[in-house]
Amino acid sequence: MKENLKKRLKNRGKRLMAAFMAAFMMFLAVPAGESRADENGLLIEAIQQGQQPGQPAVGSATDSKEEAYLGGAALTMLASQTSGQNMSFLLQTNNGEVIVIDGGLDQDADHLVETIQSMGGRVSAWLITHPHSDHIGALTNILNRNPVPVQIDSIYYSFLSREQYEKGDNMGRMSDYDNLMAAFSKTAPEKLHTPLSKGQEFWVDNARITVMNEPFYTEYSTFNNSSVVYRIDINGKRIMFLGDLGWEPGTRLIRMWNYNELESDVVQMAHHGQDGVGENLYQVLHPEICFWPAPDWLWDNMKDGVAGAGSYNTMKTRAWMERIGVQRNYVAKDGDQVLR
Repeated sequence: MKENLKKRLKNRGKRLMAAFMAAFMMFLAVPAGESRADENGLLIEAIQQGQQPGQPAVGSATDSKEEAYLGGAALTMLASQTSGQNMSFLLQTNNGEVIVIDGGLDQDADHLVETIQSMGGRVSAWLITHPHSDHIGALTNILNRNPVPVQIDSIYYSFLSREQYEKGDNMGRMSDYDNLMAAFSKTAPEKLHTPLSKGQEFWVDNARITVMNEPFYTEYSTFNNSSVVYRIDINGKRIMFLGDLGWEPGTRLIRMWNYNELESDVVQMAHHGQDGVGENLYQVLHPEICFWPAPDWLWDNMKDGVAGAGSYNTMKTRAWMERIGVQRNYVAKDGDQVLR
């Protein structure tokens, strides 16, 4: 217990120093079927075949000295069933309650349903960051089925108005929003919780969920920048879901909260790990573990099968995380990822 306290205080000191730097700017493998503790005391259990040395470790991370990293909870990131990018997370609490964040593409719906059913078939809370198809396509698909294959108790979201999305840089994807709204019209109104407000809190079992912002409006990348950020505190660990938030709203987030309210143990990388929030916010968050909802071509910045030849900024973001001292990266290119 004393050792854990010392570690937390040490990490807090690192984060405060990183936060100071951010204000000034303003602006790792285990053979399949085996396990071992790494230098950070995390026990890594490989769940993928053919994982190569030098790749990020895949599977469940637990504290080999005491209890599991998440204290009996489990965070799962589902890889897309296509070659494209998606964002689909499930957090299962100590008593088996399920929280879904976004859910992924339309083509990811079957895999998501199977995963939810394996956890009991009931979602206590479904959190939506923003209405882009790689985030809400699966939910739209599920809500349009008759019968709906899983029980969904509550859906939480906060969007800009249709007019604001239409006026801004919508990337020709208004149908993503319209299709979800049509699916919502078939859903019992008492299940839909909107709008959300900054600082709003609600509980699912022992997980405390905090809404970090109301949707921001920007004339560029309007959908992505309207992402609602969710903070989940569970068993002494903090997880931050950034959706597809960009640099400008990420900087606004720093101004809206004290640094100790932003610092997190686990972070979902914004906009799949490239062209999302800036290094300034990541310095404040200062995570130990990062989840990257990125396929191989995005993780390796590929073009025509050549790594590093693309125009994505993933390598830049990866360098930021290395500077910050992130202990472990979980990447969707390696398949479904579970942190326990």
